[in-house]
Amino acid sequence: MLRVPERTCVCCRKKGAKSGLLRIIVPEDAPVFDKVQKMSGRGYYLCPDKKCIDKFMDGKKINKILRKKITTLPTLGELLKTEVEAACTQ
Repeated sequence: MLRVPERTCVCCRKKGAKSGLLRIIVPEDAPVFDKVQKMSGRGYYLCPDKKCIDKFMDGKKINKILRKKITTLPTLGELLKTEVEAACTQ
């Protein structure tokens, strides 16, 4: 029997298939959306839901989760929202 890898959303704490969640990594001081889910580094997973993305993009929440000060948030948020909209239209 084939096992599907599960991950947990850092905002709502719901579990889901790894392929159904969005992965974020922070290689330096700026978060990056890992579209192929293969980039090296600590990954954080989010539901493809606008509520979870908005909650993650809140300055306090992202700094608490990542345990570091992040300053370049708008580009990541827009990228994630675009990705969610693209996934919803398919």
